[in-house]
Amino acid sequence: MLTSFVLLAACNGCGKTNEKKSATADDGIDSTFQYKVDRFADIEILRYPVPGFNRLSLQQKELIYYLSQAALEGRDILYDQHNKYNLAIRRVLEGVYENYMGDKSTEDWKNLETYLKQIWMANGIHHHYSEDKIMPKFSKEYFISVVKSVDPGRMPFRDGMAADEMLNTILPVMFDPNVMPKRVNQQPGVDLVKTSAVNFYEGITQKQVEDFYNAMKDPNDSTPVSYGLNSKVVMKDGKVTEEVYKIGGLYGKAIERIVGWLEKAAGVAENDQQKEV
Repeated sequence: MLTSFVLLAACNGCGKTNEKKSATADDGIDSTFQYKVDRFADIEILRYPVPGFNRLSLQQKELIYYLSQAALEGRDILYDQHNKYNLAIRRVLEGVYENYMGDKSTEDWKNLETYLKQIWMANGIHHHYSEDKIMPKFSKEYFISVVKSVDPGRMPFRDGMAADEMLNTILPVMFDPNVMPKRVNQQPGVDLVKTSAVNFYEGITQKQVEDFYNAMKDPNDSTPVSYGLNSKVVMKDGKVTEEVYKIGGLYGKAIERIVGWLEKAAGVAENDQQKEV
């Protein structure tokens, strides 16, 4: 089944009026506008024009820019939440994609490009609908060879990690169909926490998570809050512990940058409602 995703070529969400205006050459939209961006695997990327962006004020465009930057700062958080190895795999693939100097006309290379695009699309190595792990259509041996052919100085190996060490970490996750096969497993009769590849829990079981949050609940609270929406639950020093997403906590630096962009957006908001949102 082919899935289509839509991109907007411009934004017209601000400064709405009752006046009907047609697209002009000023909007950069004419009969030559290309709607289809790309097609790969079971995905087709489309974009649609939203006339009127060029008629927005500079302040309105500035607001849109700040909000878009805040969203981008959260992108890697989503990758990491989907699976603890997503960022490492994506960064290695991007390093190869940008710096590989070998033959790019082969079927293996085309399959590597497709695999990277699927990861970009799904924000990780699992399919965005089925939740199944996306299996590469290039061999493990080919992947090792292209990674090692790239200058290590141009690769995203962190904390002094060498190519072999990084490959030993990510190869089983990428190529073994039995390792983290399902992003979110909903099969009845199994431990849903242990058998799901998401990164919201680590080293614990479903029962331990349920017991942890049940202990927090007040049975007499008529308006109970939802627990576990902004945290990761881990086993630390033999104790179930919650690591909260916040400034000074998990993803703290990224959240700090998000807040910074949102504060800039509030500074150019047009009204109190926009500021509050």
